[in-house]
Amino acid sequence: MHVLIILNPTSGSAKPQTIYQMRQALLAAGVEVTLYTTTAAGDATRYLQNYSAPLDVVAVAGGDGTLNEVVNGLAGHPNDSFRLALIPMGTTNVLAYELGIKRKNAIATLLNGKEKLIYPSHLNGNRFLLMAGIGYDAWVVDRVNPNLKRRMGKLAYVVSMLKQLPNFGRKLYRLRIDGTSYSAYSAIITNGRFYGGSFLLSRQANLSTNTMQVLMLNGKHMGSLLLSLLGLPFGLMEKMPGVVSVPGQQIEVEMLNSVTQEPVQADGDIRGQLPATITMETSPLRVLVP
Repeated sequence: MHVLIILNPTSGSAKPQTIYQMRQALLAAGVEVTLYTTTAAGDATRYLQNYSAPLDVVAVAGGDGTLNEVVNGLAGHPNDSFRLALIPMGTTNVLAYELGIKRKNAIATLLNGKEKLIYPSHLNGNRFLLMAGIGYDAWVVDRVNPNLKRRMGKLAYVVSMLKQLPNFGRKLYRLRIDGTSYSAYSAIITNGRFYGGSFLLSRQANLSTNTMQVLMLNGKHMGSLLLSLLGLPFGLMEKMPGVVSVPGQQIEVEMLNSVTQEPVQADGDIRGQLPATITMETSPLRVLVP
């Protein structure tokens, strides 16, 4: 087995020493290891786009943002030519949480794990694995203070959420989901069940199907948003008043009442502006799980 480790040394809890110890454990188990440490945003994508050696296992040592860079860098490689492994080290590790992968079992999973099939999505041509967000969800990501994020981790997002509350309801979006039109004041398009770590967002979403779940917030006022958010810690957001949850394979999103630029987030980072087209891949990735 050959393992290519992509390490983001600036991820939330990343400590290169931890990865070096894991590397030694893999070597001791007879595994061939190549370690690449990223140096800037987008570096993982560029490195893998230019990677010409055969691939076996690509291990992502970082958070969901690093994982996003890796799967985009691997887009030119056939999905059945490699397996993904996760070494969770980010501020949030939503996919690792959903798959039951922890740092303490990451090496055992890499060596002895089973394969799980996961379907990527595309946002304006770029891959994402977890979710995309427009409206309030995207504003929170777009305007989170990076210095506060480095110091406080997830709490920086809570601060950004509070700051963006007064803006909710000012902009309206049209979503065309598999040919049917909807309007919403905010929306989250998700492949997986969880959000922000351990919060259960959608009981209907499934990473192993090539269908996304679209949660649309239709209430115009801040109170409607707060009510839907109150359901999140209890796994009840889909059932809250003003929330509509619809499955889909192709989603087109545009603004209805504004000409300003609107950000779109995917896997926890801003990935462009509206209008957006979101589609599913027909070929799954193979991910190693416990």
